[in-house]
Parts: sequence; C-alpha cells; structure tokens
Amino acid sequence: MTQQIRDKLIFDGKDYFLNAEILEYYFNNFPDKKPKSNSSWTACWRGYCATFEIVNNELMIKEFDLLDWIGNKNKEKLKIELFPNNKYSWFTGFIRIDDFRGEYDDENNEDGIYELLEIKNGDLVNYWKLNYIDFMTLKEILFENYKETSSYTETVLKWKNNNSKMKQNEIDNFIFENIIKYVSL
Repeated sequence: MTQQIRDKLIFDGKDYFLNAEILEYYFNNFPDKKPKSNSSWTACWRGYCATFEIVNNELMIKEFDLLDWIGNKNKEKLKIELFPNNKYSWFTGFIRIDDFRGEYDDENNEDGIYELLEIKNGDLVNYWKLNYIDFMTLKEILFENYKETSSYTETVLKWKNNNSKMKQNEIDNFIFENIIKYVSL
C-alpha cells in the first residue's frame, strides 16, 4: 500500500505531518461538499492536501489544495467557500503529534511519550503528554465510555454485517486499537 501524502498541522511553531485525515470526517458527512479532483494519484486518493494550524486555541484551516488545482486565487476561493471562517469547528477528537507515531500512529513503544491535542468543535481544550501506561489507561477509559454509546452498537452491527466471521472480541480489539483516531468526545 502506498503511503498517502499527509496533511500538516502547525502547533507552537512546529510542523507535524498527520497520520489521520481529519477533513475526511467532514466530507464523509457532507459528500456533496467534497471537491472533485480531475486527476488520480495513488499517493493521495482523497485528491487534496490540507494544512491546519492551532491559532489562539482554535483549529484553523490554513491551506486547502486540490492536487490538480491551478491558480492560487481559485484555491483560496475554494477554501473560503468550504470553510468561510477558516476555523474547522466541525472537528471533535484527538490529534496525535508525538515523535513516536511512526507511519501509522504506532502505539507499541513502552518508552514513548504520547502527545495528544484534544479538540472540541474546533477548539483546543487540552494538551496531553502521557507515558505509555497513562496513554493505555486513557484509551481504556475512552473505550469503556464508547461502549455505552449508540455509536458503538451501530459500529459493531456494521462490522458483523460486513464480516460475519469476526468475533465480538476481534471487533472490540480493533475499536480499542483505533479509539484515539475515531473517537468523538
């Protein structure tokens, strides 16, 4: 599988290349708003790249580029049409920014320090800097809380319908492993 061109986040003056494509949450809910790209790239199936920045504790969309878009004026016009105030207020969740993420947000470094930005409706509400044990504890708490939601029930049903041979513990293990990427607070 080809590693995808990653979106970027600027936080405290440092650039972080994200392993999660956080604009896809928006476009999955509003598919009619997703701009169509005229080209196909194996390194960027979504057809765009975005740069985000935390400014005054707000998650802002600094740049939005379609891979085949020509002319900066049109790119800026598209960004304004999609995100009029530049704030990505639709996003709620965690963004990992630590140096231990690897290519796919790996979590197997017991000596690692895990850094997370907690975003709620586009506002930075917390910065987490956790050792491995505290990081796993946070994931366990998030998972147990998620299991109490209707979203968990819907997700499990989808998995069972699409993967009839998957057992409940396999589904739960997948959800737990990815809870930081997919949880909405």
